[in-house]
Formats: sequence, C-alpha cells, structure tokens
Amino acid sequence: MAVKLRIAQIDCVLANFEENLQTHISHVEQAIKDGIEVIVFPELSLTGYNVQDAAQDIAMPVADKRLEPLTRLSEKITILCGGIELSEEFGVYNSAFFFENGKASTIHRKIYLPTYGMFEELRYFSAGHEIHIFESQKLGKIGVAICEDFWHMSVPYLLAIQGAKVLFSLMSSPLRIELDTGELKIAKTWEMLNRTYAHLFSVYVVCANRIGNEDSLSYWGNSEIIGPDSQTIAKGPVFEQAVIDGVIDLNEVRRTRLHSSHFLDEDLRLINAELNRITSKCCY
Repeated sequence: MAVKLRIAQIDCVLANFEENLQTHISHVEQAIKDGIEVIVFPELSLTGYNVQDAAQDIAMPVADKRLEPLTRLSEKITILCGGIELSEEFGVYNSAFFFENGKASTIHRKIYLPTYGMFEELRYFSAGHEIHIFESQKLGKIGVAICEDFWHMSVPYLLAIQGAKVLFSLMSSPLRIELDTGELKIAKTWEMLNRTYAHLFSVYVVCANRIGNEDSLSYWGNSEIIGPDSQTIAKGPVFEQAVIDGVIDLNEVRRTRLHSSHFLDEDLRLINAELNRITSKCCY
C-alpha cells in the first residue's frame, strides 16, 4: 500500500484561528489538486504556539462547527493538524486533530509539556495520559506524538509496540543556535532522534515542524520523512515555508523487518516484569 503524503511546513498567526484555518484550507485544497492523499501540519498549527492565557479562549472540541471545513475536505484527503482542544471535562489540551472520510477525531493529547527555559506549557495546558495508536483507512495503524513527547523514548516505543507502522511528530521547535559555532544544533538532534526511532522500530517517521516568528521565538522548519531503513525520503528547507512530499509504502516496513527482526524480538513480558520490579522499589 503506497500513499502520497505531504507535510505543510507553514508559518502560523499567533492566536488567530480564522486566519490559520484559511491557510489550512488553502493548503488542503491545493494538495487535493496535486493528488496528495494525506497532508500533515505542525504542532498547534491552527492557533500558533505561544498563546499563553489565550489558550482557554481558543480551545474547542474537535467536533466544533468551526472545524467543519476541514471535516468536509477530509472526504477527499486525510488531514492531521495541531490545535487546542477543550475536552468534555473542560480540560485544555495541546492536541492532534485528525480528519478522514468526513469524520473528525482527537488522536493524541501532548503528554510531556515542557516547562523550563523558554517553555511554560504546564501553565496553560493539561497533560495527556494515554498513548494509543489510531487506525487510518489510508495508512493503517499510525501513532502521533507532539514535539517534546518524542524526547521521551517510551512514547514512540509504546506506539510502535502497539502496531503503528507510521509515527508522526508534530512540532513547533524554536531556534537555539550554538553561539560559538553558529550551528543549528537542535536540528541535528532532531535528525538523530528521527533516524534512531525509524531504525530501532522499523517504521516510517514523519516530522512536521513549523517556521516563522512569535515574540522572541523563531522556528526553523527542516521537516522530513524518514523510511523504516532510517534513510531520508524527503526533507524541507530551513526557515522557509514549503511543502514536502513523499510516498509511504508499508511494503517497505515488511521488507525492513524481514531483513532484520530486532524490533519483533522485543520481549514484552520481560519488560513488563522488570518495570513492575523497578517501580515497586521506587517512590514517586
């Protein structure tokens, strides 16, 4: 099964849902014309990242009528994007919204909310507490993580071990340049993470990062699609809006795992027993 996928490496207007929605609609309509089957946007692509106290005002359930244009368009293309979700219990979450075949779903709530240095997400969002895969009619079993989640190996591991063949990472990663070398070290770190997970779990990794500026934060882009053999399929530019196209072929996952079964050899009973042993001795 081969699927044409596009990453929309876009800029976002801070706390302006309507303008961001129109940007999404424009990209989705063009993708449909181009024969793309799945389009992916970055973290909080519908709202911008540094919303702070405005998060409560912008938050909405994925069934909100304002999202109906994306729901309708999903009859022709699968859409994955980032938004601020208002749960039934009125929790406010940094979430991944999924639209396919005229239906809208929340498929991940960000678990690890960075609150250090330039980050303060725990002040404005509730943390997700579940790691589930999701069944897409076009891509099969997929897993979604949001930015900092991918810095915790347990998240992609638990998604892969449940059967996800494609892992998505939606990002709003701000710029941090090494002053002594001028090197964009954060980009190299993400490249290492993406290739490591693709290789260890024999899966596709689709990393969608944004570009642009918000207050003192700048975003660097460089989105990419990595194959299950850890090789680069497509890569976006740095600091530029772009669309990055690639083909997801699940036969490549099969070929990779037949060549090397290291991921299939994972002993879940051993891992579960050892985690129980370790946690029984720890105080949290």
